[in-house]
Amino acid sequence: MSYPCSRRAFLETSAIAGAALAGTSHLSRALAASERESSALPAAPGFPVADYHVHLSERLSIEQAVNLGKERRVQIGIVEHPGPGYKLNSDADLKQYINTLRQYPVRIGLQPVYPGWSKAFSKNLVAQLDYVLMDALTLPNPDGTYLAIWQIDTVVDDGEAFMQRYMQFIEQVMTTEAIDIFGWPTFLPAPIARRYSDLWTKPRMQRIVDLAKSKAVAIEINELAHVPDESFIRLANRASLKFTFGTDSRTPQAAAHLYYCYQMANKCGLTEADMFVPAKKS
Repeated sequence: MSYPCSRRAFLETSAIAGAALAGTSHLSRALAASERESSALPAAPGFPVADYHVHLSERLSIEQAVNLGKERRVQIGIVEHPGPGYKLNSDADLKQYINTLRQYPVRIGLQPVYPGWSKAFSKNLVAQLDYVLMDALTLPNPDGTYLAIWQIDTVVDDGEAFMQRYMQFIEQVMTTEAIDIFGWPTFLPAPIARRYSDLWTKPRMQRIVDLAKSKAVAIEINELAHVPDESFIRLANRASLKFTFGTDSRTPQAAAHLYYCYQMANKCGLTEADMFVPAKKS
């Protein structure tokens, strides 16, 4: 089985470059707007705010993340990738991860990349996590390899054929994986990003909403990729789905820095009752 060498090593660069390639796409317009208006952030919603998608890195320590959360009045949620190529591969790894973070006022999560991730860990240990966030950005290929659709050099020859595979994998993630939050919803790789409104048809969006509803899975509003769009958020809100905010950040500049999330919350009239809150752990 072949794994992408580093899932997030150049994710931010990929997203920005992808926006440039996408021309007039939803992603391009959103990132451009964010850059123009970064000095005039929209008002924070009138309810407690959390960023459940923060990665620690050489540039962002747990102490920095906690301080940023206090400064920006945002609850911090830390996630780490489990599985081959990442830090967490055994019960011992996961236990140490949980015990280390429990010393800090943060939520503790995982962000699995590959299907079947939970088989490597004891159920009672996984249950100690505050939440599990998973996306569908690492698409399985028929030959056992994976297509990393978040990378800027991803090749998509046929948009409709890609969407069929993508929807199948989204359904797999949302029905067979033990997750609480579906991340990066409706993201498209750079070659077809400009076709966002064309490829994300109402039936496809509705299918994701229906799956999330049936499995009680919350929908992430992703700051980095500016997805999902307003129409999807409104559709999900009408179905009474819960939402989370996520920066997918690894730097002090990005962690808990929420522009698109606040914009969409205000625009779509989200309230505290619409937001996902992990159950408290003893």
